[in-house]
Amino acid sequence: MKIWITTEEEKNNIYLIANKKSLWITEQPVEVDVSNLISEQKLTNTTIIIFEEIKEILLNDTDQIITISLKDDKENEIEIIINSATYSEIKTYLLNNLKGIVVKNYSLFKQIKSYIFGLLLFGVVTWILHNTALSLQNGETLNTSGRRGLIKKIFVGVADFLGPTGVLIIGGIFILIFIVGLVNTIKKPKVGEIIKFKNNTELIFS
Repeated sequence: MKIWITTEEEKNNIYLIANKKSLWITEQPVEVDVSNLISEQKLTNTTIIIFEEIKEILLNDTDQIITISLKDDKENEIEIIINSATYSEIKTYLLNNLKGIVVKNYSLFKQIKSYIFGLLLFGVVTWILHNTALSLQNGETLNTSGRRGLIKKIFVGVADFLGPTGVLIIGGIFILIFIVGLVNTIKKPKVGEIIKFKNNTELIFS
């Protein structure tokens, strides 16, 4: 078992604890000896992440953040913000001692793909809403029955409320946000590595 303090606060510390088959994250009062709590089986307020549940761990060197993504897409990512010295120690330890993993660079494409997806999504939605608003403005009757009738009614309602100009303004703002994020990421991509977990991943203590 390996223990690190990832965040130090006035009253509580946040710890990352590495075990053979899992990672623990716990917040405890500063005066508490975490090792004693573990040995006495009195550790509470702890999140346990089993290696079998982990899809990948992103080691973001630029921001000194560790992000844990789970295989269950319904579960939120777990983000751990760490001070500089501890981050380097944790990263080195995990890379050297985790077995049954694949390590890849934090590629530029992985960093920008959410922005590309957002641009495509809002671009298509804006185009559909704008055309719908123009049709309504021209007095056309739009069919909102049949399959996906509820979605059609929502689109028609939004288009009618915003109008052609409003759709372009609102859609343009969202598209601009994604463009700015995309450009900034391309200009200054983050540096890091991604640890991809296999079914037999475990931590070897040295």
